Amino acid sequence: MTLGLFVFIDALGWEVLRRHPEFLADVAPERRPLETILGYSSACDPSIISGLTPAEHKLWSSYYYLPQGGSPFEWTKWLGFLPRRLTERARVRYYLSKLVKKVCDIRGYFMLYNVPFDLLPLFHYAEWKRIWEPQGLPEGTTIFDMMLAAGKKWYVHDSGKNDEGKLADLRQAISAGEISLAYISLGKLDALMHAEGTQSPKVGELLTWYDREIRALLDAARKRYDDVRLYVFTDHGMHDIHRGYDLQKDVEKLGLRFGKDYVAFYDSTMGRFWSLTPEAWQKLEAMLSSHPQGRILPEEELRVLGVWFPDAQYGDLIFLMNSGVQIAPSFMGRKAIKGMHGFHPDDPDSKAMICSNLPIPESLAKIEQIFGLMCECTGLQPPPNRAKP
Repeated sequence: MTLGLFVFIDALGWEVLRRHPEFLADVAPERRPLETILGYSSACDPSIISGLTPAEHKLWSSYYYLPQGGSPFEWTKWLGFLPRRLTERARVRYYLSKLVKKVCDIRGYFMLYNVPFDLLPLFHYAEWKRIWEPQGLPEGTTIFDMMLAAGKKWYVHDSGKNDEGKLADLRQAISAGEISLAYISLGKLDALMHAEGTQSPKVGELLTWYDREIRALLDAARKRYDDVRLYVFTDHGMHDIHRGYDLQKDVEKLGLRFGKDYVAFYDSTMGRFWSLTPEAWQKLEAMLSSHPQGRILPEEELRVLGVWFPDAQYGDLIFLMNSGVQIAPSFMGRKAIKGMHGFHPDDPDSKAMICSNLPIPESLAKIEQIFGLMCECTGLQPPPNRAKP
């Protein structure tokens, strides 16, 4: 019996892996960089499990503007009356996020981050369902939909557990010997590099721990399966942040009215804008087209990157920051942090990676093609027009 063992280590990009060549060197010697997708895990993870781009599965950034109204967060405007010195605390935001998620019955990953409560009712949230379950995407099917339809058994991590808990669950599933696909997403490295950057000595220490845990998984699997196909991969790399920049202040200087002339969502590395008046478009385009800290991404480039939405769901003007410059304050956080992803996929530090105990097909170049490897391991035929290795 064959087991496809897919281990996702969040933010273990190609450049980080190159600085730690000892990581799984003998058990997964086949390795190469992969092109990531512009955006964050909210865009990359659905693409990996579906073989689709964000333009196809419709998940890109977390929040998007609702011009017609009807936001599920309308009631949260009352949270704006709470003292800002209280609601800007990370722990308070964490518990408020749990409250909002429960009240709105959001089953996917959800965080309020630093979205102002008075603006939250203008937006909707994209990842309403848990993408790791069948029918988890707004459009398109995932490997889990296909496994269910084929009557095959699989393991997928519980996002609510830490890495130790996920690994323990997977070891138990492997010991039972009934699954043909294991998919586990590990998040400690991403959190560490956000907090301390890619050069922290703790990165090497954590990779040593991951190395030991993955070897243990592999040993356990080989006791139960005749053929174990190991793939260790990521969704994106990580950039060290050199400075924060207040893009909101530049926009506010234009004299436009938020909610009347324009709406904006300030991600960590992107400003996404919806122009509500011709004047707003002209002023925003003129200021941002010559901005020294980033550039506007034209339609042609967004199409090539797989993140063009004709209905402007995620913005009709997308401004991307230069590598290493974080929007701060943003709707994701007040201050710049040590490490961040979500810059242009062509930047070296953005590159994802994959390593394996098997030869990697020469044609495998993008993260969405990992979906094809999962299909091969489980004997499933990918739907037409899906990314294949």
